[in-house]
Formats: sequence, structure tokens, C-alpha cells
Amino acid sequence: MRPSFSVIGQIAILLGLVIVWGAQGEEVAGKVPIIHSTDLFHPHGDPDDHYDLATLFAIQEFDLKGIVLDLGATQKQRMGRPPVEQMMHITGRRAPYAIGLSQRLRSRSDKALEEPAEFQGGVNLILSTLRESKLKVTLFTTGSCRDIAAAFNREPDLVKEKVKAVYFNIGRGPNEAQNECNVSYDPEAYLRIFESGLPLYWCPCFGSDGYETLYTVDQPTVVGACAQAVQNYFVYCLTRSNADPIAFLASGPHLLARGGRSMWCTAPFFHAAGRKIYQRGPDDFVALPPAEAEKAGLSGKEVEAFRFVPMRATVGNEEAAPPPNLVEPQPGKIAAVYWGRAKDRVGTGSPKPDGRLDCCVRVLGVDSEKPIKNIVLTGPREGRWEYVETGRWWRVAYDRPGRQLDCYFQFYAEGEHRIEILYADNISQSAVFKVPNVGASGLRVELSPAAPNGLVFRATDIRYRKILASCLKNLLAGLGP
Repeated sequence: MRPSFSVIGQIAILLGLVIVWGAQGEEVAGKVPIIHSTDLFHPHGDPDDHYDLATLFAIQEFDLKGIVLDLGATQKQRMGRPPVEQMMHITGRRAPYAIGLSQRLRSRSDKALEEPAEFQGGVNLILSTLRESKLKVTLFTTGSCRDIAAAFNREPDLVKEKVKAVYFNIGRGPNEAQNECNVSYDPEAYLRIFESGLPLYWCPCFGSDGYETLYTVDQPTVVGACAQAVQNYFVYCLTRSNADPIAFLASGPHLLARGGRSMWCTAPFFHAAGRKIYQRGPDDFVALPPAEAEKAGLSGKEVEAFRFVPMRATVGNEEAAPPPNLVEPQPGKIAAVYWGRAKDRVGTGSPKPDGRLDCCVRVLGVDSEKPIKNIVLTGPREGRWEYVETGRWWRVAYDRPGRQLDCYFQFYAEGEHRIEILYADNISQSAVFKVPNVGASGLRVELSPAAPNGLVFRATDIRYRKILASCLKNLLAGLGP
């Protein structure tokens, strides 16, 4: 009988140990050793992480050396164990997994050694795997770069010797504002990867001129083509079920999710595995190892949907501008100014911290005698945050020392914002302020340089999004034992 995670696994996680099922440390001939770092949660933060996990397990060329569950503070609350256990059950493939670091790196050279033992498992898994592997290992991230950067800072020679490639799915395109979600998790770690000297495959999530991995899938089309257990895997995620994750795989049938789903990491997975894309029929594409494509008679039908372009990335040391002076307003008025980022007080949809530093707006002139009923922030691109739970908008947290109010919220877009304070007597006060671009600073990228130090993803076929959606459907349709 398989050991119960509820006993053995929970104890191990509390001690910061790696959870391992099955033999580890053996090389698999002809396969690509890979460690996958992911901000995968249950209940989910974004279901694309579950699609990525399924993609990882569906690609047989990968020798799964380990899974790092990124953003340890949130993992402690909503650990991504259920989908990992489900995928291992569905495929019969085993991989160790561990919770990663809980806090942002304090500097680009931070080793994060002061973090509690319960959050050291991710870095330890990376380093121990590299030490034991006879082959070079591919590192693949779909969240922050925190644990990889800390592992590099601790043992740079080992990481340089044993890492074959780093695929980091994060950021915006070359020389664009890097105000992207994964970057905001840990900007210092993100920049550290660029200056590490490791073999880099940068995969921007968003960007212009094709420098983005983004595409969209129709969920009924993709999930509907899957085996029943895989369909239930996605249903379990999307319904945020708290049922037994393994038993749920055999339940149902269940109503499948409707609508589209944004995806990012599929093409980089194919590239890391050495697969190429072939057109099998009208609007029908598959990603296959070249040898399998030859057997299927598809060798002459290869499609270049994307490529990696040589780049030279450099990191400067730009200083953040100090906040402007905030003058006490006239009686009955409030004044507000963006105050920088120094605390983690709130998540996007949760009032609890999520491992990312928040933007702070400082407000003066608040009526210290009145209870606050709600705080509403609005910003560019229809951004909206509220203190109260709405089930729709992002959240605001606040500290209230007297007539001063410090409000914390997740960055969404730079530009003019408006804050409105609604008191319990339904009287409100409002003010406007500007939020600068708070993405990672100091990154400069030269394309096709004489001396490149990495490669950057670029979609090259006008049909890229349609091609990738078809490839994902055909890949996941074959997922199973």
C-alpha cells in the first residue's frame, strides 16, 4: 500500500524535506533531465499552471528530476500537491517535489540562507539533483526565478557545470517595461538570471513583434479530447475541489469548463524536449520528436512556428526615485501619493500576503474619528481594487496611523490612479495619484549581437497561436499510462 501523504508527506513538508515516491538519481538513457519550477497552487492561482504540469508529464523525452513548488509562503496555505499527485497517478511517472523559498531575494546576490528549513526544500532539490546527475540538467521555470537564483548564488560553479539550459517563462519583450506578474514575484531573482552566465532561453510572456509566448486555447476542445481521468484532473482544478484528489480521477462524468484559457509555456516545453512542429492536416498540428515524425511520414511538413533569437542582456544598477513630498491638504480634503514598494500586505484576490511586494499609496487628511467602510482604487486599463470582498476585484489592505492612511495593492499598470475612501456614514473622500512603471529596472537587451549571452523566444508564424493550440490538444489527448 502506498504511504499516506497526510502523515508522512505533511511531516516532511513541515521539516523542509523533499517528497519522493519511487527510485531517484538514476539516469534515463536518451532523455532530457529536467527540473520544473512552478507557482502551482490548489486552489489554483491561474489554471494555466495545471496545463503546464500536464504538458510536462505528457512529454516522454523528459526525465523528471524534480518539481519545485514556487512561492513557499503561498504554498504553505494552498500547496500544489494535489495536481502533482494526480499527474503521477495518471501517468505512473514519479518525481520528487518540494516547497520553495517564501520571501523575495533581498539583493541579486542573496543566498536566502536565513529562510526557515520548511522553505529550503526547493533550493536543496535543485542543488542535490545537479550534484547527483551524470548528465547536464535543464531548469524550467513558470513562476518566479527565486529558487534557481538562490541555488546559483550558493553554488555558482556547480550550477554552471551541471545546467544544460535555463528556460524562464517570465517578463515582457526586449527593452519593454518589465511590469509582468512573474517578474513582480521577485525582480532581483529575475535580473540575477540574466547576469548569471548560464545558458539562457528567455521566454517573455508578453511583448511586441512576436516576442511573446502567449496563445489561447478553447478549453472544451482541449480537455474534451483528453482521457476521462485527465478531464477529471482539470475539473478538480477548476472547481477548486476539496475531495480526495486521487479518488476524484475515477469519478464523474463531470461538466467540463467552458471558454478560452491563456497559455504561455507550451512552445518552450517543446523546444526543451527537442521536438519540432509538423502540419498533419488542415489546422491540425503536432509537436513530435523528429524520429517519430519521420516514421509518421511528416518530415517534409515541418513548420517553424517560433525560433530563439540571439541576444545580449545586461543588467545595470538603476536607483529608484524617492517618493515626492506629500503636503497636508486643506480641511475636509485628502491628498495621496505613490509611496513605493516595501511591504507584502495583500494578494490579488486575497487579503493575505502572497510573497510579492505591494504598491503603497500614502494618504493624508483622513478623518481619524470615522470608521472606514470601504476603500476603492481605480487605475488604467480598467484596474480596480477594493478593501471589501467582492468576488471580482483585486484587494486593498491598509494601515491607519491617525490621519495618515497607507494602502497596499498589487501593481497592474502605470499611470493615473484614483483612491476613494468610503466611511461608515456613507460620506466619501477621493484623490488622484500617479503610479510609475514598477517593473524590474536596469535590464537592457541587444538583439542579434556580435557576442550573445543568451537566446530570446520569438513567434515567427502568423498562425502561431492556432498552431500551438492544436499541438496542445493533440499532446494532451495522448496523456496517460
